Amino acid sequence: MNSSLPEKEKLLSMLTEIHDQLEELEIVLEASFSDLRIQMNNEELNKLSAPVQRLSKLEEEIDKINSTTNETNAEQNNSVTKALKLEMGFWLPIEYE
Repeated sequence: MNSSLPEKEKLLSMLTEIHDQLEELEIVLEASFSDLRIQMNNEELNKLSAPVQRLSKLEEEIDKINSTTNETNAEQNNSVTKALKLEMGFWLPIEYE
């Protein structure tokens, strides 16, 4: 019985050391994933802002084109241009019983 006690203590010491190493690894991984999450969010924002900027430029170009037309056509085109909005819609079928 006495011989198994040092082995148990040695095993307990090894398990404690493994536990400490796992805690350190958890801290490092959390910091790494946090940085990666921030980087991925920034990349997604950049991907989303590029099309918005392109749409704004296109709208400005349309406004310039419309402003160069004569007065009557400009009034008609401006009302159409202002009414023009790009939207994403979803069609959901209605289920009948």
